Amino acid sequence: MANEIGNTEITATRQQLIASIVQETLKQKSLLLPTITDYSAFAQPGASQVGIPRRAQFAAADKTENTDLTAQELLFSADTILFDKHKAIYAKLEKIAGLQSNVNVQSEILVEMANELALQVDKDIIVQLKLPSAAAPDHRQLFANSPTNTIQQTDILEARRLLNVQKVPMDNRTLLIPPDQEKAMLLISDFVRADTYGSAGGLINGEVGRVYGFRVMMHTELVAAEFLAYQSGHVGFGQQMSSEYLTDIEVKSLSTEYALHHVYGVKVLDLGKRGTWFNATGA
Repeated sequence: MANEIGNTEITATRQQLIASIVQETLKQKSLLLPTITDYSAFAQPGASQVGIPRRAQFAAADKTENTDLTAQELLFSADTILFDKHKAIYAKLEKIAGLQSNVNVQSEILVEMANELALQVDKDIIVQLKLPSAAAPDHRQLFANSPTNTIQQTDILEARRLLNVQKVPMDNRTLLIPPDQEKAMLLISDFVRADTYGSAGGLINGEVGRVYGFRVMMHTELVAAEFLAYQSGHVGFGQQMSSEYLTDIEVKSLSTEYALHHVYGVKVLDLGKRGTWFNATGA
């Protein structure tokens, strides 16, 4: 029948729905995306990178009578985010396996692919978070109680001092800890648990609490003897192509092929001055 609704009519809608589900899953499962700056709006097709402008600062000068002021230059430079990460997951499902399974295997494949891509985004963000400035004042520090390497109040205050010295904004600061440091963190008297203070705006996934202006989060991809303290401008993220979900039939194996991929870039910004990294070597 010419007017019937078939696969041709619903394929586009199905793909849009799947893409929407995948994007929502990525946002929910990527713990670190809400803690950095997202420049995806500037990640247009036809470009392999995007430049994030960075400017120097003016300095206030004294005006002397009958003496002209000296004109100051405002120098601009740029941090470049390369869209060099094309991450993908591919899988095949034989028809008989899908037919005889008592679970919706296709749905599980999609969810697991989205979860893994979200985790990969976090891994790439962490790589850049660990590139703070090594110039004085060095933002790569040893724990105060090295070699025990347990987070203490003095470590957090030093991280805060380093950011303050660089005039890093007070808002949107994150303290990222591994599971092994969570107990030590909870023992700090000035730490306020997330379930105690609550939040009118809702808690970020993975949030543990707050201390000294930092939103404290725990991430399993950090090793035991480290923690990161940073402001959202420390790392930039740009997704050039939203996650695309592809399926096809492989006749020779009587299987359905599935693939999920997207293109993005991650880069430390502002010469690494907006972040700190405490670890076992201080390097």
